[in-house]
Amino acid sequence: MMNLKKILLYLIVPFLIISCWPKDFEETGVIVINNGLVNDVQMRFFRNSIPSGPEIVSKTGKGEIFRGEDTSTVVVINQILQADSIVLIFDNERAETHFLHTVVPVGHSLFNNDSYKHDGNTSTYTIDAKNYNNAIPCDGPCN
Repeated sequence: MMNLKKILLYLIVPFLIISCWPKDFEETGVIVINNGLVNDVQMRFFRNSIPSGPEIVSKTGKGEIFRGEDTSTVVVINQILQADSIVLIFDNERAETHFLHTVVPVGHSLFNNDSYKHDGNTSTYTIDAKNYNNAIPCDGPCN
């Protein structure tokens, strides 16, 4: 009977410690997306072709366009972005679409961890001329 108590004690105590672990001790991952262009840039977020997350954020000129964070044991970019596709619209004339599952555009996707510069727990993506050049002209204003 004593061995059963010890076994239960060894199983229950670690479980209680883990389940009561405060969120403050978990790492917070931060995603920052900067506009590196002088152009007006809009970001539109979609999940299953339906607007999701912040829906539309925009920035005219250089600077931060989006900041998001998540506190979890594993920080995943698409969880913070709350989307499976994102459309970047430049000056309401050109559009570039980023897709979660196809990692398009290749080598510079908002959903690809390698496209970000990492500094501690902050990952930064900068929208640049490569994005603008990949963007397709809209037939009239981009909506």
